[in-house]
Amino acid sequence: MRLLVLLALSACAASKPSPAPGTGGTAQAPPPPAEPVTLDRDYPRLAERATQLYRDVAGVFASAGNNCPAATEKLGELQRAYADVVAANAKVLRDGRARELRAALVPHEQELDASAKAIVESPTMESCSQDIAFNDAFDNLVGAPP
Repeated sequence: MRLLVLLALSACAASKPSPAPGTGGTAQAPPPPAEPVTLDRDYPRLAERATQLYRDVAGVFASAGNNCPAATEKLGELQRAYADVVAANAKVLRDGRARELRAALVPHEQELDASAKAIVESPTMESCSQDIAFNDAFDNLVGAPP
């Protein structure tokens, strides 16, 4: 009989979770780690990074002036630095989620407009628009998705 009681008590004790050290209560499993939100789904972060991308392109054009090879090289560097933004923008457009991204860009409209104006009106754009390597680099960075 004593053996049956001991077995029953050990079965009950084995079915209860042990208290976590220092908690005084029952141990709870930690929540599973949250899946990181990809850039194409994190519209505010994507909008911020896209705004910075256009700001940086305007800066490249301001410093390159009429030097098409230098502008092309700098655009290639930006392509590598902003590959995540380029890929996320392309995915958003392919998935038909442009409206969501446009909404996230609203707070950045003035800065984006100023950067776009600086890019379009730059001596670089005027001088280099017929340069194939420059156009390829520019389109790879800010052009339409593949």
